[in-house]
Amino acid sequence: MIDQHLVEKKLRRIEEFLREIVSAEAPPNFDAFAANIIFKRFVERNVELAIEQMIDICKHFIAGLNLQEPETYSDCFVILGKADILPNKSIDMFKSMARYRNLLIHAYDGVDDTITYSIYKKHLNDFGIFVSSIRQYIDGE
Repeated sequence: MIDQHLVEKKLRRIEEFLREIVSAEAPPNFDAFAANIIFKRFVERNVELAIEQMIDICKHFIAGLNLQEPETYSDCFVILGKADILPNKSIDMFKSMARYRNLLIHAYDGVDDTITYSIYKKHLNDFGIFVSSIRQYIDGE
């Protein structure tokens, strides 16, 4: 059983983390971004928290719908794709998010600033695909 209230709360947190990033005064270019450790860590942390919410939602759906148990966080997105909850064309992107989260959490040899900058400049809207897909599924339930 899916707890719609819990899921919506987590979706709103994702949106909140992204709003915080977008509303912050951004460095004008990559070099300034890379040199601004506070802003860079702020972006990393908010992205990490948003991905954590996505993973929590995935795990909640898997348990609530009695779907296959994932072996990795990336598998969570694959499983929801197979269940037609998430769009299959976005699964690789979501898997990349889980891998990025692992880089942040475990700090394997540090995190490449170009990756974080690319997420910041080009991929924040990718979170919206997840949010809208989950809401669409819940609304149809």
